[in-house]
Amino acid sequence: MLCRDCNQTCSDGATCSSCKNEYCFSCGNLTERGYRNLGTERRAAWKCPKCRITSPKIQSSASQKREASLEDVISRLDNLTKKLDVLPQLISDVGEMKTKIDDVIRSCEFACNKVDEFEVKLSGVSDQLSSLESAKEITIALQSTVNTLQQELNEKDQWSRLNNLEIKGVPLKNNENLFQIVESLGEHVGLTIAKSQINFISRVPVYDSKEKTILIGFVNRYTKEDFVAAGRAKKDLKACDIGYTNCDQRIYFNDHLSPENKRLLSKTKNIAREKNFRYVWVKHAKIHIRKNDASPSKIIKSIEDLNRLH
Repeated sequence: MLCRDCNQTCSDGATCSSCKNEYCFSCGNLTERGYRNLGTERRAAWKCPKCRITSPKIQSSASQKREASLEDVISRLDNLTKKLDVLPQLISDVGEMKTKIDDVIRSCEFACNKVDEFEVKLSGVSDQLSSLESAKEITIALQSTVNTLQQELNEKDQWSRLNNLEIKGVPLKNNENLFQIVESLGEHVGLTIAKSQINFISRVPVYDSKEKTILIGFVNRYTKEDFVAAGRAKKDLKACDIGYTNCDQRIYFNDHLSPENKRLLSKTKNIAREKNFRYVWVKHAKIHIRKNDASPSKIIKSIEDLNRLH
């Protein structure tokens, strides 16, 4: 059909019941859907905008009002329908959101309970820490007391050994006479030891070794010190010198150290190697150390003394 106003050919439109002219929906000032919804009788009575203007005022106004109201309703219904199309999805999203919110609430409640439990445990730990701090102070005091007692005990143990001498390097043999060995050693170091000056003499095992040293207990300390000095002065004394054939093992005269001082001497030698100290020796049952010929000597009485070396 050919529109009367725009002269455009269109496939469908409205026909004015007054002037009988045909109009496209746009020029007829209506929508296609609105026109279809008018029904058969109302479509047959439809008038174009020009004819409505020339129609009686009351009738035209009433008709325009009816048509405008209907189209407005239809348009609003269209908009409402479009908005309602997403309603199912919104309902689904809201339901999913509610589920997640419920999960969050349960998680928060669980976390709150855990925090409460943790707070109770933390309070208990705090009390325990306070107790531990007190126990630590007591332990430190007790450890200090124990160290002092151990040092005093070691000093007394060492004091009881001051008259003793250990001779190392004399091979062990069956049916040996230790007094004769001491007599022979005295001849070679230039100091004769009478039996009356010896309190006891025996072989004692060496820790972690098959060797056994000769332990001599003298009646007085001065005789022991003189014998040690004479033995150490004879630096080339060997076992073969006192009758042990084919044995060039060196013989050493040592103070009889307590087990604790022997361990301390071993550690002192290790530290000396690590920190380049040249000299470590024992004199009058005391451990001495010196870094070089120009440095002063120091007496080592404990591990703390070793830790202070530099």
